Amino acid sequence: MATEVSLRDITTGVPVFYSKYEDARDNANDYDVISIYANLDEQIVLKNLVDVYIDPGTVVNFSGKGPTITDNGEQYKCNITGGGIITNTYSETDKEEYIEISNSASEVNIECYRIENEGDNSSVTGGAAVDIISAARFSLICNRVFSKYNTAITISDCPDFFMNVVSAESGTLQNPNTGAPVLLIEAAGSMYMNELTCKGYGSCFVHKDGIVAANINKISTLFPDSETPSTASPTLLLTGGTGDQDLVLYFDGIRNLNINEGDAVKITEGKAFLIGRSINCTQGKSLDLIENIVSAFIQCDEIISLTQGINIENSDEPVVIDANYIEGSDGNYGVVKCNDSCNVVLRNAKIVNTTESTSIGIYITNANNINQKIEIENLILITGIEIDVDYSIFRVGMDNTLEIKNLLLFVKKSVSDNISLTIGDEDNFKYVVDENIN
Repeated sequence: MATEVSLRDITTGVPVFYSKYEDARDNANDYDVISIYANLDEQIVLKNLVDVYIDPGTVVNFSGKGPTITDNGEQYKCNITGGGIITNTYSETDKEEYIEISNSASEVNIECYRIENEGDNSSVTGGAAVDIISAARFSLICNRVFSKYNTAITISDCPDFFMNVVSAESGTLQNPNTGAPVLLIEAAGSMYMNELTCKGYGSCFVHKDGIVAANINKISTLFPDSETPSTASPTLLLTGGTGDQDLVLYFDGIRNLNINEGDAVKITEGKAFLIGRSINCTQGKSLDLIENIVSAFIQCDEIISLTQGINIENSDEPVVIDANYIEGSDGNYGVVKCNDSCNVVLRNAKIVNTTESTSIGIYITNANNINQKIEIENLILITGIEIDVDYSIFRVGMDNTLEIKNLLLFVKKSVSDNISLTIGDEDNFKYVVDENIN
């Protein structure tokens, strides 16, 4: 007698048992429920208005070519619930996704315990664990989504998504991610995650389109074991999309620990609102805010780069950085580098340059001063004090004087001569130079 799969009639509640999901699906009517109680090696093609329950601990695997769970491009509205484990053991090079939704009118909600994916050993997203190509609505509640080499979750062309995932990961320290993003979003929605981790060289989170609200506790790029150093992608990356993406992110820590470059945060387009405790990187920039970025507000307790610092080149709305502590070195000239075009507000921070020579707090390139708008509010700049070498704020060249709006500044070493502080200066005690400041 078959016991693997049951089909429960919504009107009578009487179950009929089958050995295969496909047989239950063929006999299901609207609002019936298919329950899977035993491990299956079978593709789960969804059916409109028919829910699927996977018993806790039950493994649903597909060893053939194609996704394990799919809408097959047809419009379906259904729920997958329970505590199942979803895998795919197809091993050829044309491996596809584990979960694939591709009809723009589909509405699919998935609740499971774990989704695990071998993925392709490449930097493309084919072979992602979860691939939402198009949908009207999608939600995922899951303990762990894992891809051995490739993308864990990609969501595109979906105006309403929700995720509550404890851990999303790609790569292992022995088999690293080779450059694919762990999470790729080109859609609108919200999500909660405890950990988002790339063990290898891809970005943890790439946002290309849509309005997204996210609460992600730990976002980490980890350097793999016994690997020849390779430059990692930024841990958080807004680029390569429509230019109007809008991200609101609350976090505890964003870390890029790759030992051969790799920025913590890079934003080249769209809007970003980031609030968290720590942004930290080993060899790259802590923040790289450049090109077509529209605006950014970053409020963080500490922003640290062991070898470089913060890089800013924008021309639209102001980039506002409100931090307690900012640390950097001379790998990008200064702890904060303001390029030819910049519009920035630095607020409430102690800025520390850890290098022993050519120690500069804020480095400003020589450009038309009309394109450089800098405001500082309640800053302490800790640098070296060697004459004509170290500066709290240094601007290249002597062609013209740059006016910086100053609302309170304490420094160990004075600013360079081609900078004029407006509003606050030595006369009204808004600009204090003292070698004992620390």
